[in-house]
Amino acid sequence: MSTTDTGLRPILVGLARDHDPAVLSIPGMTIGPAELREPAADAVARWRAEGVRRVDLPDAVDLTVTGDDATAVDTLRRLVLVRELTSHGIAVDWRLRLPGVEADEWLPYSHLRAPVELLPAPGGEGDPAGQLDAWVRGFYFDKCTYRRGPGFVQVRDRRSGRLNLLTIDDPAYLAVLDQLLDGAAVTGVDLAIARDFGAEGLVTKIGELLVWLPHRLRRWPLPSMVI
Repeated sequence: MSTTDTGLRPILVGLARDHDPAVLSIPGMTIGPAELREPAADAVARWRAEGVRRVDLPDAVDLTVTGDDATAVDTLRRLVLVRELTSHGIAVDWRLRLPGVEADEWLPYSHLRAPVELLPAPGGEGDPAGQLDAWVRGFYFDKCTYRRGPGFVQVRDRRSGRLNLLTIDDPAYLAVLDQLLDGAAVTGVDLAIARDFGAEGLVTKIGELLVWLPHRLRRWPLPSMVI
């Protein structure tokens, strides 16, 4: 089952015109509730053009879900939405529940804007507050991004603390990458290629679904000579 299928349930969000929550009480700064029905990349591009600069995602991204049912699809779509909002530089208030209690469970997602809350993992162990603090302090743009060229995609990944530069130019790999941008069922992709992406930390598994993690780089965050 593809997450681009029609008939998906709407994802509820709140929209505002400024990054700073301190000004949202000013009349006109809060746009109000909206429903995400279209692909996240299309919606976020439209929202930005309309002046949206902050999005509230009230329902948690729960990575403990299983299977490939509507709940797993909704979770995947929320994660893709956070990825696209990060790509466009739009602030997002979201909540994340991780599947385990290990101290580094959050690292694959550390290139995304930090959530406002890390929910306790099953069993209630670990240190969500400490992990969230490390995420907030360590976040910066270009931490794990991709950009497209003619016939290739280049990934720049600094989540490990060092630059891992990957160039993908095999048409079969590029085809799977495109499949995974909005998410796809495990059974619907070339698993050998998906495992190669997984070994580099470029995809994550949500239930029986897979999704691409790096967000698209839309502008250089630093002068080119620094990068």
